[in-house]
Amino acid sequence: AIIGVASAVAIPQFTSNTVQYAQAAARSISYDMQYAQDLAVTTQSPITMAIESDGTGYSLKDSLGTVLTHPITHKPYTVDFQDDPGISTLTINHSFEGNLNVVFDAFGTPSSNGTMTISHDSLASDVVVTLHGATGTVTVSAPD
Repeated sequence: AIIGVASAVAIPQFTSNTVQYAQAAARSISYDMQYAQDLAVTTQSPITMAIESDGTGYSLKDSLGTVLTHPITHKPYTVDFQDDPGISTLTINHSFEGNLNVVFDAFGTPSSNGTMTISHDSLASDVVVTLHGATGTVTVSAPD
Protein backbone atom coordinates (compact mmCIF):
# COMPACT_ATOMS: atom_id res chain seq x y z
CA ALA A 1 0.00 0.00 0.00
CA ILE A 2 2.87 2.37 0.76
CA ILE A 3 4.45 1.75 -2.65
CA GLY A 4 1.13 2.52 -4.34
CA VAL A 5 0.82 5.84 -2.51
CA ALA A 6 4.46 6.72 -3.24
CA SER A 7 4.06 6.00 -6.95
CA ALA A 8 0.82 7.97 -7.09
CA VAL A 9 2.74 10.97 -5.74
CA ALA A 10 5.95 10.45 -7.76
CA ILE A 11 4.44 9.97 -11.22
CA PRO A 12 2.56 13.30 -11.35
CA GLN A 13 5.66 15.06 -10.00
CA PHE A 14 7.82 13.51 -12.74
CA THR A 15 5.30 14.51 -15.40
CA SER A 16 5.11 18.04 -14.00
CA ASN A 17 8.91 18.31 -14.00
CA THR A 18 9.07 17.00 -17.56
CA VAL A 19 6.61 19.69 -18.69
CA GLN A 20 8.75 22.32 -16.95
CA TYR A 21 11.92 20.98 -18.61
CA ALA A 22 10.22 21.01 -22.02
CA GLN A 23 9.03 24.57 -21.46
CA ALA A 24 12.52 25.63 -20.34
CA ALA A 25 14.08 24.14 -23.49
CA ALA A 26 11.46 25.84 -25.66
CA ARG A 27 12.04 29.20 -23.98
CA SER A 28 15.80 28.87 -24.42
CA ILE A 29 15.43 28.08 -28.11
CA SER A 30 12.89 30.83 -28.80
CA TYR A 31 14.79 33.50 -26.85
CA ASP A 32 18.03 32.61 -28.61
CA MET A 33 16.34 32.74 -32.03
CA GLN A 34 14.97 36.18 -31.18
CA TYR A 35 18.35 37.31 -29.88
CA ALA A 36 20.07 36.14 -33.09
CA GLN A 37 17.47 37.95 -35.14
CA ASP A 38 17.79 41.17 -33.13
CA LEU A 39 21.58 41.02 -33.24
CA ALA A 40 21.54 40.58 -37.03
CA VAL A 41 19.43 43.72 -37.36
CA THR A 42 21.45 45.84 -34.94
CA THR A 43 24.84 44.82 -36.38
CA GLN A 44 23.54 44.73 -39.98
CA SER A 45 25.40 41.44 -40.34
CA PRO A 46 24.15 37.85 -40.73
CA ILE A 47 23.89 35.76 -37.56
CA THR A 48 23.66 31.98 -37.80
CA MET A 49 21.99 29.55 -35.44
CA ALA A 50 23.99 26.37 -36.11
CA ILE A 51 21.99 23.38 -34.88
CA GLU A 52 23.65 20.09 -33.97
CA SER A 53 22.51 17.33 -36.32
CA ASP A 54 21.30 15.20 -33.40
CA GLY A 55 19.33 18.09 -31.88
CA THR A 56 21.37 18.17 -28.68
CA GLY A 57 22.19 21.85 -28.96
CA TYR A 58 23.15 24.81 -31.08
CA SER A 59 25.56 27.74 -31.34
CA LEU A 60 25.14 31.31 -32.47
CA LYS A 61 27.78 32.41 -34.97
CA ASP A 62 28.78 35.59 -36.75
CA SER A 63 29.19 36.03 -40.50
CA LEU A 64 32.71 34.53 -40.36
CA GLY A 65 31.47 31.39 -38.60
CA THR A 66 32.97 32.34 -35.25
CA VAL A 67 30.90 31.39 -32.21
CA LEU A 68 29.60 34.53 -30.53
CA THR A 69 30.25 35.41 -26.92
CA HIS A 70 27.17 35.22 -24.70
CA PRO A 71 26.39 38.76 -23.48
CA ILE A 72 25.68 37.65 -19.90
CA THR A 73 27.98 34.69 -19.22
CA HIS A 74 30.82 35.97 -21.44
CA LYS A 75 31.37 32.37 -22.57
CA PRO A 76 30.91 30.95 -26.08
CA TYR A 77 27.25 31.17 -27.14
CA THR A 78 26.77 27.43 -27.32
CA VAL A 79 23.80 25.62 -25.82
CA ASP A 80 24.26 21.93 -25.03
CA PHE A 81 21.06 20.33 -23.77
CA GLN A 82 23.07 17.36 -22.51
CA ASP A 83 24.52 19.65 -19.82
CA ASP A 84 21.12 19.86 -18.11
CA PRO A 85 20.01 16.60 -16.46
CA GLY A 86 16.31 17.43 -16.85
CA ILE A 87 16.41 18.66 -20.43
CA SER A 88 18.75 15.84 -21.50
CA THR A 89 15.86 13.37 -20.92
CA LEU A 90 13.85 15.07 -23.68
CA THR A 91 13.94 14.35 -27.40
CA ILE A 92 14.48 17.43 -29.56
CA ASN A 93 13.93 17.12 -33.29
CA HIS A 94 14.35 19.90 -35.82
CA SER A 95 13.17 20.61 -39.32
CA PHE A 96 14.41 23.69 -41.14
CA GLU A 97 13.80 22.76 -44.77
CA GLY A 98 16.71 20.32 -44.66
CA ASN A 99 19.17 22.80 -43.19
CA LEU A 100 21.14 22.60 -39.95
CA ASN A 101 21.79 26.33 -40.02
CA VAL A 102 19.28 29.14 -39.84
CA VAL A 103 20.78 32.44 -40.96
CA PHE A 104 19.17 35.73 -39.97
CA ASP A 105 20.04 38.45 -42.48
CA ALA A 106 20.53 42.16 -41.79
CA PHE A 107 16.75 42.64 -41.85
CA GLY A 108 16.22 39.81 -39.33
CA THR A 109 14.68 37.57 -41.97
CA PRO A 110 15.47 33.88 -41.44
CA SER A 111 16.85 31.78 -44.28
CA SER A 112 14.12 29.17 -43.78
CA ASN A 113 10.94 28.21 -41.99
CA GLY A 114 11.26 25.53 -39.40
CA THR A 115 10.42 23.89 -36.14
CA MET A 116 12.14 22.39 -33.16
CA THR A 117 9.91 19.78 -31.53
CA ILE A 118 10.45 18.81 -27.90
CA SER A 119 8.95 15.50 -26.84
CA HIS A 120 8.96 12.94 -24.04
CA ASP A 121 6.87 9.82 -23.45
CA SER A 122 5.26 11.41 -20.37
CA LEU A 123 4.09 14.56 -22.20
CA ALA A 124 0.50 14.59 -23.42
CA SER A 125 1.62 16.64 -26.43
CA ASP A 126 4.88 17.93 -27.86
CA VAL A 127 6.17 21.44 -27.32
CA VAL A 128 6.93 23.01 -30.69
CA VAL A 129 9.04 26.09 -31.36
CA THR A 130 8.13 27.44 -34.80
CA LEU A 131 10.16 29.95 -36.79
CA HIS A 132 8.01 31.60 -39.46
CA GLY A 133 10.21 32.41 -42.44
CA ALA A 134 8.05 35.13 -43.97
CA THR A 135 7.83 37.23 -40.81
CA GLY A 136 10.67 35.94 -38.63
CA THR A 137 8.17 35.46 -35.82
CA VAL A 138 8.99 32.75 -33.26
CA THR A 139 6.08 30.98 -31.55
CA VAL A 140 5.95 28.27 -28.91
CA SER A 141 3.08 25.83 -28.48
CA ALA A 142 2.13 24.96 -24.92
CA PRO A 143 1.96 21.34 -23.80
CA ASP A 144 -1.31 19.89 -22.54
